Amino acid sequence: MAVRAVVIAGSPRKGGNSDIMAEYLVSGLRHGGAEVEVVYARDVNVSHCLACYHCSRTGQCIQRDDMQRLYDLFLHCHRICLVTPIFFCQVPSITQAIIERTQTLWVRKYHRHEEVPPLEYPREGLVAAVGATRGQRIFDGLRCAARYWLDSVGIESPRLLTYNGIDEKGAVRERPEVLEEMRQAGLRLAQPEGW
Repeated sequence: MAVRAVVIAGSPRKGGNSDIMAEYLVSGLRHGGAEVEVVYARDVNVSHCLACYHCSRTGQCIQRDDMQRLYDLFLHCHRICLVTPIFFCQVPSITQAIIERTQTLWVRKYHRHEEVPPLEYPREGLVAAVGATRGQRIFDGLRCAARYWLDSVGIESPRLLTYNGIDEKGAVRERPEVLEEMRQAGLRLAQPEGW
């Protein structure tokens, strides 16, 4: 059985640096034999969390939108990957909505004490981010968000790859070592034993 992976491309800008990085990650995953579904955050209809606590009472989100399909992917894929730009030390709002709405899965795990369904291979997560500024602290918020977001689906220690000083559209192509690292990450994640 092949490793199943979902890759979320988190940018509102089509063909930008994080989209290019996601292409290399997907290429590595597929070359390694994984089944991959790519989700472009800009193309999905996901509303922000309402903080209504409906999920605490029922285990289900009250909103019906594309997040229902993402819940299924998050629960049934062995690998969950996010490739995103960083805006003001955070992910873009379209991607943040996806992260926030995973509250339903967090509630199932920690309030309702429902087990995350077991899978054939270990779950692993990868978050790769690109930012324009050169300071390393621009990724601090992402480190925290990635840890708690992916914990809700049973991934305790997601890997984080961060690249800064990359801004103009397509500038990541001038950093072939970044693209090769993304491809290699995909190849490793495609293996049943993982990274």
